[in-house]
Amino acid sequence: MYRSRNIYKQKILIEQNKRIFSSADLAVLWEIENKNTLWTTLKRYTRNQVLYRLQKGLYSTLPVNKLNPYEVGCAISGPSAYISAETVLQNAGIIMQNINKITLFGPKKKEFSIGKIDYLCRYLNFHHLLNRAGILEKKTYNIATPTRAIADILHLNPNYYFDNQLAVKKLNIKQIQQKIGYK
Repeated sequence: MYRSRNIYKQKILIEQNKRIFSSADLAVLWEIENKNTLWTTLKRYTRNQVLYRLQKGLYSTLPVNKLNPYEVGCAISGPSAYISAETVLQNAGIIMQNINKITLFGPKKKEFSIGKIDYLCRYLNFHHLLNRAGILEKKTYNIATPTRAIADILHLNPNYYFDNQLAVKKLNIKQIQQKIGYK
């Protein structure tokens, strides 16, 4: 009996489109109402490496070194969080500094490390955070376009310096700032 329930729970995990789950997500997926049963199941699954604990209340079906770092950052920062600012601008060649932290915007300001990767989540109020203009929805995370990343960083620091001024001039920053409500 225990083995069949165990296989059923694992099957449910495999069928999901995501790899990172909160303990509350798992309770709903597995239809577990008793917290002690949930914690015991989570403890067993982490011990047997069916699940991997990322932080308190957050689990993955893969070890942290096999997960996409953007997916991890967005999962920890909250469902409305997205990759933006220096990370996107560095990848787009708009800033040349070597940024050591993955930068995100989310509902809370926090810095954290998971595995060998450092993250910086900047606070953005819900009005702007929930406005998805210029945010691309990938399979397991959200990421800003370079235009949105510039608008985000200028919202925080209007005097921010961009190394590649030519690339910035080609983008229609004012239009996205108005769509988001920054100006």
